[in-house]
Amino acid sequence: MEPFNLKQYEYGRTERIDPPELHETLRKMRFQVGEAIQEFDILLTPTMPHVAPPHCDSYCTTNATLSVEEFKEADAALCQYTGIFNVAGQAPVSLPLAQSLGRLLIGVQMVGRFGDEATLVRVARDLEEALPWSARR
Repeated sequence: MEPFNLKQYEYGRTERIDPPELHETLRKMRFQVGEAIQEFDILLTPTMPHVAPPHCDSYCTTNATLSVEEFKEADAALCQYTGIFNVAGQAPVSLPLAQSLGRLLIGVQMVGRFGDEATLVRVARDLEEALPWSARR
């Protein structure tokens, strides 16, 4: 087990969470997110707020010195565009549509309405045909 995963497990065992309250909070959040984007066919966001950090950087789960609080902060910063839709239960698609000057792929996230994954798949297919990324390294 990676050092951080064990720390997170131990941290979770000490947390006092009221499951019904948590489920109600998540239900309300799902409803609010769905309501906010219902008028749009697709919502576009960056996948991450910056290019990918180096592999095994300081916020890697193999870093034994990393605290749960530090990881949660980094995770919230790195996943600020993707996390809300993962928790809300929507199916976003992240596509590598650009490259940085250092030749790192830059992702664009598309989010559709609840239950409308077909639109996302069609648009993703069309974008891959128009801007193929399979040959990029």
